[in-house]
Amino acid sequence: MYRPVNNYLENQVLNASPVELIIMLYNKAISSLKVAARLMECKDNNPEAVKKRAEAFGKAVEIIAYLQATLNHEKGKEIAKNLDEIYQILIDELIRAQATGDVEVVRKSIEILEELKKAWEDIKAGSVSAINKGVANKGAEGHREAYAAP
Repeated sequence: MYRPVNNYLENQVLNASPVELIIMLYNKAISSLKVAARLMECKDNNPEAVKKRAEAFGKAVEIIAYLQATLNHEKGKEIAKNLDEIYQILIDELIRAQATGDVEVVRKSIEILEELKKAWEDIKAGSVSAINKGVANKGAEGHREAYAAP
């Protein structure tokens, strides 16, 4: 069966640069977390809603784990180390949020991913403003603070 949407997406992925692929992954992780947050806010515990929420969390965590696994520590040095720590914190916090139903952690995770995605978009555009602002070079400590309990 001919599926124009699937063909379009496949073509988009096959013709994307490495930076564009990273941005696509961030977009999918963010959209998955937005779905999970929306379903958490509904507090709908019917089996279909629970399944969709779990799938959305699973997809986001899978993407973040993939981003973490593909970091090049040799070339990326300090930035790769920082991203590795950020990704690990995001994974840990999202697993905790899924178990506890803490939608605020999901919102903060979305904000962090959007900030990182913006840095990659700046890199794609040939701008070093993201690095100059410290977005791509943030240490994990700042992100730990974002999850600190009140």
